[in-house]
Amino acid sequence: MNKVVVIGACVVDVLLKSKGLKVLKSHQVDGGVAMCQMLGGKIEAENGVLVSGGGGTNVAVGLHRLGEAVKMISRVGDDDLSEILIEQLNKESVDLTMLQRAKGKTGISAVLVATDGGRSIVTFRGESGEIEKGEIDWDEIKKADWIQISSLGGEMDLLEDLVAFAMEHGVRIGINPGKKELRERERMLALMPKFDLFNLNRLEASEFWLGNFGNEIDLAKRFFEAGSRLVMITDGKNGAGVVDKGRWIKMKAFSNKSVDDTGAGDAFVSGAVAGILAGKSVEEVLKMGLANGGSVVTKLGAKDGLLYKNEISKWMNKKLKIVEESLYVL
Repeated sequence: MNKVVVIGACVVDVLLKSKGLKVLKSHQVDGGVAMCQMLGGKIEAENGVLVSGGGGTNVAVGLHRLGEAVKMISRVGDDDLSEILIEQLNKESVDLTMLQRAKGKTGISAVLVATDGGRSIVTFRGESGEIEKGEIDWDEIKKADWIQISSLGGEMDLLEDLVAFAMEHGVRIGINPGKKELRERERMLALMPKFDLFNLNRLEASEFWLGNFGNEIDLAKRFFEAGSRLVMITDGKNGAGVVDKGRWIKMKAFSNKSVDDTGAGDAFVSGAVAGILAGKSVEEVLKMGLANGGSVVTKLGAKDGLLYKNEISKWMNKKLKIVEESLYVL
């Protein structure tokens, strides 16, 4: 069992799945596909849940279920929503002794889920986006084997402090950055060689390189040349790939029907980090991430389908298509 500190968002997710939500192609939205409902209309939902959410809590629970000792750093308000969050995370046995409390509003996300599992999310970060550096128990972080960072709401000063602290004290560190961090491109490039794991999805990877590198090999090469130690790029139902020592390894996703795509990226991260901490090969690390992501989408919400340690072996025994290519033509 390794000691992991997870830092990131802690919000309440309200999820509603409805056949009435229409998925339409539209040139008026980024990505070309929109989820919509008639303005002023009202539709019925077939399922709904109110659960803990946010990248920080999702990764923390995922890692704990896979056998790691997890402490979580985030921030909640002094309202009823914070009590719901704390109660649910306590049931998952995540250590909340480093959770910050404030006189404000706890973050909340409204998640609308279509019949194919696709979802659209509106998030109010609340206190979750205001983690205070001065309230962090840095002596406790020194004891960790790994620091895992999810989105910090663009708080780059805090991110840089965390990375510097990890390097000074020999603690390995990984990140699954949010959009606001990725927009700080030059500062992220300066930090990139210092991360033991840098994870993002394919769209984020392309946007990070200013949208000019849609080809996977080109994207992988740019991260490699930027000095990254280990970069993983997820690509939804197309699987995920890893940049490692001048090679690009792509693995196909597990084939299953998605109920809800919420939290798939966070599940991938927790599976991959658990694999790294267990000393697995990069191929096994990639597969553990895909297994956890493949499982979580079979349930509504970002946690219900997360794998436990005793469940992951049956996924690892399944065969997945894998392709390996050199980043450079010899």
